[in-house]
Amino acid sequence: MIIDLGTGDGRFIYNNALKNPDDLYIGIDPSEKQMKIYAKKAKRKKLENIQFLVGSVDVLPKELKDSADELYIRFPWGSLLENVVKPTPEFIQKLQSITKVHPYLEIVFGYEKQSEPSEVRRMDLPELDENYIRKNIIPVFEKGLSLPGSLEILDKSKLKALTSTWGKKLAFGQNRPIFRIILTK
Repeated sequence: MIIDLGTGDGRFIYNNALKNPDDLYIGIDPSEKQMKIYAKKAKRKKLENIQFLVGSVDVLPKELKDSADELYIRFPWGSLLENVVKPTPEFIQKLQSITKVHPYLEIVFGYEKQSEPSEVRRMDLPELDENYIRKNIIPVFEKGLSLPGSLEILDKSKLKALTSTWGKKLAFGQNRPIFRIILTK
């Protein structure tokens, strides 16, 4: 099972569900309205391997306990972004509750104080750079999940390849650092 936490409109899991009919994809987002477009497309295509659930990292369905082989958090915003950038053992434990032992975890994120000043100020987010991520984010995930982590800075061509709406928008927008953390055995 593949879970996309903070799925947004669900384009990422929709595209993958089309390509991989034997895998089950679940998109979770607090905004039902955002997920409607791709939920309707999935229904029209009669995709049986995709589900959209209203929820958040704080309200995860009990049925997902220990179920995900892969967990994706792509372009988190709001409290999910805050939890990624300032991870706590409690947050890692919530992620761990929905994954199998030694899952594949991918997190793609980035922000800039100049572009998102109100969100950065509201959540008191630190200056985001490679050094901060290597010292303050990856070690918390590695310790909590008992998995080694790696970091990559994504260029515009890699953003396009992510098959997500935000990835596509950012690939055609101004240059900004977008980071990908992968944790896996």
